[in-house]
Amino acid sequence: MYNITWRNFLSVLMATSLLGCAGLPVSGTIGGQTIETRVDSEVARYYVANYLAGRHTDPLLDTRIDRAYEQGNGSLPNRADLQKLSADFSVDFAALYLADRIARVPANAWFQSAFRQAYEYTRKAFPQGRMQVPGAADYDVLIVPTYLYKRFPVFTGADLAVPREALHKVGFHCYFVETVDDGPVESNAEIIMAAIRARATSGRRLIVVSASKSGAEVALALSRLGGANTRHVAAWINAVGALQGTPTVDDGLLPDFEFLVGKLNPAGGESMATGRSRQRFDSFNIPPTVFVVNYFGIPTSGNISFFGRKVYSALRKYGPNDGVLLLPDMIFPGGVTLARLGTDHMHMNEHLDIATVALAMTVIEWLKAQDDIWRVQVNEVTQHPPHTAEESNEISTKPAVASP
Repeated sequence: MYNITWRNFLSVLMATSLLGCAGLPVSGTIGGQTIETRVDSEVARYYVANYLAGRHTDPLLDTRIDRAYEQGNGSLPNRADLQKLSADFSVDFAALYLADRIARVPANAWFQSAFRQAYEYTRKAFPQGRMQVPGAADYDVLIVPTYLYKRFPVFTGADLAVPREALHKVGFHCYFVETVDDGPVESNAEIIMAAIRARATSGRRLIVVSASKSGAEVALALSRLGGANTRHVAAWINAVGALQGTPTVDDGLLPDFEFLVGKLNPAGGESMATGRSRQRFDSFNIPPTVFVVNYFGIPTSGNISFFGRKVYSALRKYGPNDGVLLLPDMIFPGGVTLARLGTDHMHMNEHLDIATVALAMTVIEWLKAQDDIWRVQVNEVTQHPPHTAEESNEISTKPAVASP
């Protein structure tokens, strides 16, 4: 048994608070988001305060950072890239570099700008209790909870009760998928497949919302269902998705939770090991008609929460992480990515009602823009029919991601 006294607890709290105050203070802007925090190195401080602001005052450091962008070749850095940048520069530099690269993608920039507008509107209007989202009644929302949602709902928000209530208030038809809270990814995917099929005849389009572990479960479900059984699925919001597992399983950190929540199903934990998860990730084949939104936080060492710091510190050897997952492992390629600066895995629960409604509004706006583009294409084909089978095939499938 554990014997935790108030004195021990306060000692840990004080030590963790002091760790959070370490580092160099910095403020700046990345992709339209303002950040004010502490970072782990001078290069990370310079990168935010000077390099990204256009003040290139250190030729040697500027050359090193320029080279990182050149070697990136315009694509988002992967896990290996960020681990190397962490070694060459620092972990915070790698995290902030990822944030900037995400913001430079045109589709991400459009979505981020639209989300910020929706968030500000929702922040003012939602508390009044009379807010309705235009077009919400045309959508079903399938909410898929995450790991241990039955045992740890209040502190972590794992049952997604707050998003469910918020979406219902603004006019969406919400449905909850009761998965096994410590079950394996594969068996929970079967439950989700049945829930997706059940909404096929409602006459409304479907938006699926997942969080953390359920991200892998939804991705597997959509892949197994395929295009023929997901025609009604308009979008998938992949929030802090554990798509490629978590090193916390590999490093034996998961049993620490048993002290808080009781005995865990080992099969559920094993299904989140990185080796098995990355192999599963390579098999994902989301139908191109499903619009995917990757939504997660990018913290620095200066704004990791008290409850996330232990795991965050343990995972730094792998590169930038959010206190549970490695940052690049939450991105499903081919969708848009919305990253919140200065937020770790636990802090994503802050203002969750406002953020969820704003996300849903932005998704609907994006889908409407896609529909408008599609109608224009159809009208053009009607007026100017294609001359070859190849030309006809080019417009036969609605695009999954097209920057409005």
